[in-house]
Amino acid sequence: MDRVYSIEDSVVSIVKDFFRDIDKREPFYTELTQYKFMLKSKLTQILSQFGGDYETGSKSFSSGVEAIWKALEDVVNKVDLEKEKQLERVIQALDATSQVLKEFLYDERIKDKETLSTLLGRIGETTDRLSYEMRRRTNILKRIKKLFGL
Repeated sequence: MDRVYSIEDSVVSIVKDFFRDIDKREPFYTELTQYKFMLKSKLTQILSQFGGDYETGSKSFSSGVEAIWKALEDVVNKVDLEKEKQLERVIQALDATSQVLKEFLYDERIKDKETLSTLLGRIGETTDRLSYEMRRRTNILKRIKKLFGL
């Protein structure tokens, strides 16, 4: 028998499936586009599954958004900062996730946009920290290579 996924499970599975072995996904940009499409489709489905009951749809959407943050937090905590390719791709995927979520800021069906805007802020902060870490590590490598004349 097939398992029935909750709203949170369905969104989390999309996020976790994409971020799993992200450094091995090829062609990456095609996979990234597909991820964005799947995430947007699932979030749209969550909003529209209750017909005209925007209040319930909005609450379900907020629940899905909170689940996305928990999944992203888990993924970011497991990122190997030593692997530049993985780090770069996680940053790009976080940006893509943010782009998808920003599109919903203008959706009239979402009554409470506080959860969504909070998540977008957290994703932005996380992306900035990871980008800083990547630049810092890249600069250290350049200095070492310059020191040894490589």
